[in-house]
Amino acid sequence: MKLRVSSLLFRVSSWLLFIVTCYSGVSQTVPSEMMLGDLRLSINESTRRQIQKEVDRLTQSQTYFNILVDRMNLYFPIIEREHGDANIPDEIKFLAIQESALISDAVSSANAVGFWQFKDFTAREVGLRVDRNVDERLNIVSASRGSAKYLNSHNYFLKNWVYSVMAYNTGRGGAQKYVDNSNLGARRMTINSKTHWYVKKFIAHVVAFTPAVGRPHSEGIWLDEVTNASGKSLSQIAKEEKVDLEELEKYNKWLKRGAVPKDKAYAVLIPRQGTPPKRAIAENNTKRNKISTPQKKVYPSELKPGITEANKSTIIPLNGIPSILARTSDDVHTLSARAGISEKQFRKYNDMGESDKVIPNEFYYIKKKKGKAKIGFHVAKSDESLWEISQQYGIRLSKLAKRNRMNVIDELKPGRVLWMDKNRPSSEPIAYHEVSKPVITKPVAKATASTENIDDAVIIKESADEPVSEEVTEEEVPDIIVPVVDTKEERLKKVKIHTIAAGETLWSISKLYEIEMDDILRWNELPNPDAISIGQNIQVKAPIEESSEGKNIINHTVQPGETVYAISRKYGMTVDEVVDLNSLNGFELNVGQELRVYGGSSTGSE
Repeated sequence: MKLRVSSLLFRVSSWLLFIVTCYSGVSQTVPSEMMLGDLRLSINESTRRQIQKEVDRLTQSQTYFNILVDRMNLYFPIIEREHGDANIPDEIKFLAIQESALISDAVSSANAVGFWQFKDFTAREVGLRVDRNVDERLNIVSASRGSAKYLNSHNYFLKNWVYSVMAYNTGRGGAQKYVDNSNLGARRMTINSKTHWYVKKFIAHVVAFTPAVGRPHSEGIWLDEVTNASGKSLSQIAKEEKVDLEELEKYNKWLKRGAVPKDKAYAVLIPRQGTPPKRAIAENNTKRNKISTPQKKVYPSELKPGITEANKSTIIPLNGIPSILARTSDDVHTLSARAGISEKQFRKYNDMGESDKVIPNEFYYIKKKKGKAKIGFHVAKSDESLWEISQQYGIRLSKLAKRNRMNVIDELKPGRVLWMDKNRPSSEPIAYHEVSKPVITKPVAKATASTENIDDAVIIKESADEPVSEEVTEEEVPDIIVPVVDTKEERLKKVKIHTIAAGETLWSISKLYEIEMDDILRWNELPNPDAISIGQNIQVKAPIEESSEGKNIINHTVQPGETVYAISRKYGMTVDEVVDLNSLNGFELNVGQELRVYGGSSTGSE
């Protein structure tokens, strides 16, 4: 090794410290329970023994294990930062050891390359550059950022980090046959004989290597970063940073030829020797500095440089209240900035405490929620919190709790019937519904609950105190009608214009809205997937001309008492289709007004 060593004494002392603190050779024991993010895993005994064999194999050769520990503690600080910024569970960093043994230019038999083993087309989909000059799959910073996007895209659909880890190997389609729908969004999960082998192997890596995290490198090396080296060759950087060129090339194999490109910021790794500073990033690395916490009542232009009207993205009305869509990179800081409100207001509008974090791909309100919902009742689902229900219906958390004679911290049992637009009378007992077996019926209008935008209703049975058992009959309890509101997926389908944020690609946007990339290209007349830029507004819903193509358009005359919702149901359309087809600015109609609708099922005026 040709590194400039500060002193032979330091090298010897580091080596001795490593030997003393190094893994003892005694295999770690697989626990019966462990955490993956906020998901608690219970491992049954036979599976635990199976995973233990893999742990023993991983730790069998102390020489090889120590080599992996050296690599791990070089690269993990970078992986932890990139994954942490994307809200990826910390344990998933061990997947990089399983995938590539943290060898930058590792190549699999399937031609997957780099630290996180991306094929070229997948790498490009998550925003990595792969060409004859640059291969970001070999750059630990870029590749870790790409792996975070890829994992988050899986978790958005699978709603379970175990399944998301599995999908990293099988693909989302291949993972479906192993998915138990009861585990989607669950807080607990059992690892057993049916669990995919890749997941068991992942758990083995977590168990085997966790005790060695943070131990000093055997040669006292740590990795610094420079991200303002555009236009410079590695030779120039080596001279400026006073490091050996051969060592610099070893840690920067991603740059295949020429100088560091100028199309974006690339992280160049600088091998240093000695004790790393608390912030192991070069002082000239200003592009990665964190934004300091703003003072109270600081607004967009001051809150974060570069935020303009073009950056305010995806604001739609939800329950009649303006709401904003949180992306993977968002937090309270960026969302409040885009909305043009203070962080304090944002937290107040969404009933969030100081420690509450933003959940990616969820909608957040940017104005005050209401005191009641548009429907009469809601049945609490498994693992559903009072806060989640308050967000779903746009009702203030304190009001929702008060209407149901609860405290906001009270446990919400699955199946409980919540009163949404009125207070539950003190004489009215708490009612429950068997959530696992809802009966879907036609919507039934109630005087106390608006049915606007509600397509279905659930008929439920009510009991005095406990969930309904098989012995409860229709004669013993009355029916309650509970309309079902839009799911998050249905809300996303209502978004028409999306403003592109940093790190997004057409592929990630197409997955978010469950549409095809080719459709986005056609709707926006884009020549190729790379012809987009931050702040650009793109259409993510088919133009009404395209969606109505081939359909018989007729006229309908609005009758007394008719609403947009009623007319949409009458003609088998959605409310949005009626609004778009007639360029309506809202839901107000006048008797005698002519509306364009799809023909074939009308009995009204034409």
